[in-house]
Amino acid sequence: MTGADALARLQAAFASAVTGGDEAAVAAHLAGDPALARRRLAIYREAIGANRRGALRSAYPVVARLVGDAFFDEAARRLAGSAPPACADLNRYGESFPAFLATYAHAGPMPWLADVARLEGAWHEALSAADVPGIDFAALAAVPAEEQPALRFSLHPSVRLVRSVWPVLAIWEANQPDRDGTPDRDEGADDVLVWREDQRVRLALLAPEDAEFVASLARGTPLEEAAGSEGWDFAPMLARLAEHGLLAGFAAGLPAGD
Repeated sequence: MTGADALARLQAAFASAVTGGDEAAVAAHLAGDPALARRRLAIYREAIGANRRGALRSAYPVVARLVGDAFFDEAARRLAGSAPPACADLNRYGESFPAFLATYAHAGPMPWLADVARLEGAWHEALSAADVPGIDFAALAAVPAEEQPALRFSLHPSVRLVRSVWPVLAIWEANQPDRDGTPDRDEGADDVLVWREDQRVRLALLAPEDAEFVASLARGTPLEEAAGSEGWDFAPMLARLAEHGLLAGFAAGLPAGD
């Protein structure tokens, strides 16, 4: 075994000790009194846990406000045990939190909580999403009329669509810092469009037809198919997407980006 291999193994053992509590693998490498060494490892472990909880709280402040500190910290601890970070960037930590809350027994009395977390996760992702140039309207206008039904649009990387049977936007708005937590309405369902514009994350409630249209475009569905039934006019929603810079590109007859 090379020195580099040995160092890598030692680093892996130390990481396991401070994140998973497996101290046995690294115990032989700890100098001094074993009890003191374990206490020192515990300091590292607590610091890592505190960093993860802080990152999760920053990404999900509404969930934290809704459930309180004790509930949130325990949920964060259990999340860390069941889904350790897959990326060193703590800004991306907690992507699995909404799915975790959906099956977390203690969240059972709050069936809407996971969807509120999904909305917060979408807000956080939109904030840090890449930026790209907007659609080339001159090129779009040059597409022959007979080819327009087959157009496939790509959306700006910050665009997210959160569809819920609960009034998640009302809950989210009610729990902003300047609100007292009382929603303006207590009935859903909410289809919420999330995007970044002018360096701000914005949210808008969509009608079900508009939401289905956006979802279809996001899947790369051709315009004619995405437009759905003949009784619904897709043009206002398409114009709205264009106005806010949410159309990033288009392709005729091929999936967007090909």
